[in-house]
Amino acid sequence: MDVAIGLLGLLTVLLEGSSGQGVYAPPTVRIVHSGLACNIEEERYSERVYTIREGETLELTCLVTGHPRPQIRWTKTAGSASDRFQDSSVFNETLRISNIQRHQGGRYYCKAENGLGSPAIKSIRVDVYYLDDPIVTVHQSIGEAKEQFYYERTVFLRCVANSNPPVRYSWRRGQEVLLQGSDKGVEIYEPFFTQGETKILKLKNLRPQDYANYSCIASVRNVCSIPDKMVSFRLSNKTASPSIKLLVDDPIVVNPGEAITLVCVTTGGEPAPSLTWVRSAGILPEKTVLNGGTLTIPAITSEDAGTYSCIANNNVGNPAKKSTNIIVRALKKGRFWITPDPYHKDDNIQIGREVKISCQVEAIPSEELTFSWFKNGRPLRSSERMVITQTDPDVSPGTTNLDIIDLKFTDFGTYTCVASLKGGGISDISIDVNISSSTVPPNLTVPQEKSPLVTREGDTIELQCQVTGKPKPIILWSRADKEVVMPDGAMQTESYDGILRIVNVSREMTGTYRCQTSQYNGFNVKPREALVQLIVQYPPAVEPTFLEIRQGQGRSITMSCRVLRAYPTRVLTYEWRLGSKLLRTGQFDMQDSTEYTVSSLSRDSYGIYNCNIINEAGAGRCSFLVTGKAYAPEFYYDTYNPLWQNRPRVYSYSLQWTQMNPNAVDRILAYRLGIRQAGQQRWWEQEITVNGNIQKGELITYNLTELIKPEAYEVRLTPITRFGEGDSTIRVIKYSAPVNPHLRSLNVYLRLKGQTAIENPLWSSSGNKGQHWNQARVNINPPTSFQLIFEGIRGPGIEGDIAIDDVSIVEGECMKSDQPANNLRSGAVGTLAHIRLIPVIILMSFLSHQR
Repeated sequence: MDVAIGLLGLLTVLLEGSSGQGVYAPPTVRIVHSGLACNIEEERYSERVYTIREGETLELTCLVTGHPRPQIRWTKTAGSASDRFQDSSVFNETLRISNIQRHQGGRYYCKAENGLGSPAIKSIRVDVYYLDDPIVTVHQSIGEAKEQFYYERTVFLRCVANSNPPVRYSWRRGQEVLLQGSDKGVEIYEPFFTQGETKILKLKNLRPQDYANYSCIASVRNVCSIPDKMVSFRLSNKTASPSIKLLVDDPIVVNPGEAITLVCVTTGGEPAPSLTWVRSAGILPEKTVLNGGTLTIPAITSEDAGTYSCIANNNVGNPAKKSTNIIVRALKKGRFWITPDPYHKDDNIQIGREVKISCQVEAIPSEELTFSWFKNGRPLRSSERMVITQTDPDVSPGTTNLDIIDLKFTDFGTYTCVASLKGGGISDISIDVNISSSTVPPNLTVPQEKSPLVTREGDTIELQCQVTGKPKPIILWSRADKEVVMPDGAMQTESYDGILRIVNVSREMTGTYRCQTSQYNGFNVKPREALVQLIVQYPPAVEPTFLEIRQGQGRSITMSCRVLRAYPTRVLTYEWRLGSKLLRTGQFDMQDSTEYTVSSLSRDSYGIYNCNIINEAGAGRCSFLVTGKAYAPEFYYDTYNPLWQNRPRVYSYSLQWTQMNPNAVDRILAYRLGIRQAGQQRWWEQEITVNGNIQKGELITYNLTELIKPEAYEVRLTPITRFGEGDSTIRVIKYSAPVNPHLRSLNVYLRLKGQTAIENPLWSSSGNKGQHWNQARVNINPPTSFQLIFEGIRGPGIEGDIAIDDVSIVEGECMKSDQPANNLRSGAVGTLAHIRLIPVIILMSFLSHQR
């Protein structure tokens, strides 16, 4: 720490402008890779293709320039729609995808923007290479001519492997390589409807030598170091497609809770087929136990019902498939309804007229369903006056009717419908229907105080319809004013007491609701219905909910708070406050916003301004944070190297920055500079005084000296105005080997064989050469094999770019008039004076914006 204090005391400052020219610059971007690629191709129209092997790690880095420092975002197209980046990768300079998969190939875009000009975008296409294991399938054809004078048996071996790039196939019989035309009994070809290279081996009119071991080799020619893959198949006179048998009934009807076992066995096929089980409606239940061709489902439930199939496959012919349907017994939803005499307009039940009682249940399987009728607990049988019928299951499944013809007083009582399944194991459903002189159709009303119903957003509300009559039917609730779902997500909601309860009511639930009688558990007559109006009040929604305003003292600001929506909209009031101090109140008339103006800001008028807009349901609030706080400075990141110093243990650094929105607030009086070694806790600070106004884009420079090699330092910079401290910015500076500033330019060196540590300077150029190509010629006289080294050293600004092109070496000697004025030939001649003269000329063109 004592050393750090001493260093701080030796800091020097250079605070200056940039001759009126700002350093703000729009972004530029280019994409580089980590070197893990199999290949990088530069295609036409500057399209770059990055090839990588599946399972490897993709790393793409987006190199950007520009000031302020651009924001970076990676996006992707031409890939799977479900493919998503990890959040940590999207906004980083380096995009890293571990264990890349084939569906992640596509075009990757790096977008950089800093608010100046258009965003900079570069892209690169990523091809993921892979080769799956090949699969050989065998198909046989048997053709018979007239009178069976000629019998032909042909076998097709088909080899397929998924790959990128396209795969090449080759065939072997034993160790013999099979080629088209090498054997009259063999054809090798590709079907016209496929894309790729040869993949089918046809064995015509099988011969004894054709019964052999065949191998298919799939190759992508070692691209990305992907090795060839091979699969073999043994063809014999016993080779046959699979056949199987299910040792179970179809369908299988079971009771819930029982265990069921399905057994599938192979009855043919060479080689021996493999057996798998599948379910038509999704995956197999998790509790399923598989053992070869045996499938067991313990404690079966209704959700486990469906079609189960056993599939046998040995890659010969088509797979064999056998299926069975599992039906799990169930009885549910017992309901009834009463139908008065249809030949009278009166819906009531009357003596001397007909009345029908209907009973319905859902039964699985429906053919096992049986009904029994009882009156006051005693069994009923069909008679001339009491007719029991079970309707057509195709028209009204699971329904039975009891017709009472010429109703008598003695027919009043309790009628019970009992539903059962013949197979047993399921509890019966019993439904009681009371028929008496008090049995009357329903009537539906809404209590006077229950419509319209006014509530507030977030409350729990009950909509009510009163139903009278005996028996009381189920009430169905739905929206009457629009075709939208109910709060529970269904189009209709059932209620047994006529009450619809809504929890956490929202503004979208405002509207008219319909309640109506259903035929279930009541009379089968024209439905009765009523309407209930729901009004949901909610506090005003306003904008902006929060806004920061920065402005200097003595200047004016205007704040505006706007109402987006509110209910009720009448009698909206507003109040403006600074902290707890009430500034102004009022009511809205025709306008939808209110404003408050501070004509001349002072230290006392900074703070949080709240505008509350109020109705019966509550208040909406716009908040404004008004300060004179300076915006953050923006470090200039193009200073890559520390300043040149001759002292061995210390270095200095040229810290550069611009000021964001310098004229938005009061003049910046100073900067507070904090510095600490990386990993340390304590900041050492000092203030840097600023004389005069800072202009937008003005480059400010401050020299940090006496920094210890090779330590990294964290630097914090905070602007200060009359208001106080502004927003801070932090960056880390790192030591790197310094570069001699006199060599900034383009340099050419000669390295001779055996002198790897010595590089002889040949030529150098620096400074702004304009936006046109320049030509340079240099004589070299190498006595042995040599290398030419081109070194480009950029300057500190954003315009330090160099390009070279058309480099050639020819025999001969340069004319003196062609020598560039700033070449280093004198140094080169002194170094190479002992070398015998072999005149060789280097010609090159260069373009420089070096500043």
